[in-house]
Amino acid sequence: MKFLSFFLITFFIIINISIKLLVVDQEAEMKNISKEISEINLKIEKKLTDISYSTRPQILEQINEENFKFVPILQSDIIKLKEN
Repeated sequence: MKFLSFFLITFFIIINISIKLLVVDQEAEMKNISKEISEINLKIEKKLTDISYSTRPQILEQINEENFKFVPILQSDIIKLKEN
């Protein structure tokens, strides 16, 4: 009877320790995932800021002047095709 009690107590202690280790591992993994999510959100926020800065009319005008030198199409420049 003593052997059975000793065996059961030891078995429950081992199970308890293994469950606690499993929980600690899962908490560490969740912390790593949360850290990765916050890093990705920070990168997304930076990209959105860059996009909003890059699409400002003054910046687009400056890029056009430096690289492309496009001019706007005026209404008088549009040729209307006649249908036969």
